[in-house]
Amino acid sequence: MDRALAGGLLGPDQERYVLMFARGFSLIEMLVVVAIAGIVLAIAVPSFQETMVNGRSRGVAESIQFGLIKARSDAISRNAPMRFQLVSTLDATCTASSTSRLWVVTQYTGLTAPANTRGVPAGRCNVAAYVPPDQEEPCPATPAYTVNTSANPPTAPSCITDPFISYKSAAERVPDINVTATPTMGTPAGFIVTFGALGQLVANLEGAVPAGTPAYSVLVAPATGVTGRSYCVQVNSNGTTRLCTQACPCT
Repeated sequence: MDRALAGGLLGPDQERYVLMFARGFSLIEMLVVVAIAGIVLAIAVPSFQETMVNGRSRGVAESIQFGLIKARSDAISRNAPMRFQLVSTLDATCTASSTSRLWVVTQYTGLTAPANTRGVPAGRCNVAAYVPPDQEEPCPATPAYTVNTSANPPTAPSCITDPFISYKSAAERVPDINVTATPTMGTPAGFIVTFGALGQLVANLEGAVPAGTPAYSVLVAPATGVTGRSYCVQVNSNGTTRLCTQACPCT
């Protein structure tokens, strides 16, 4: 405000008050504000980063728990064995894994003679989901299995080679999160859980049900050097699952 104008309209005390605030901030005042803002950011940013990591860890753990619950509920509703397996990718190059957050659930026809590998998704994780008829050998003559390998996602080349995928995890990458699942079985070593028609654990093609308690466990934790919370997903000997916020096993 112009000093002459201020003097004509305001008294001496009011003039000094108006002019003091009209001149803006001093350099010292600005430096104090910047310093305070820097301190606040130094405190808030690590906390925000840890919150983000915690959210990713929990999201991965809940995804794996959902897949296990889905496999068990499908086994009961379909009256057929269902297989949960961690896989390296969700494309046609997938292999068994014990450190991936990706998974597939397939209908498994059991151990027949010769060994029936239908329901084993290795190299076929890109195949479209297919719900077969409720029977031990689910390749029906009527209705005939429809082949469309050019579709997106494609079908298998034939019913006999279809892994009978029921459900897949999301494919998005999750940074700074490690997965460690035990025990492993098969070649390559993978984390595989098969549920029977009563929701119980049954043998996989790759091996028998583990005798430990819990039978299976998956540790989801921040990567080395990253601060955050760890989660454990465990499968109990009766087929039920549990999620807890700690290293495995849950207590």
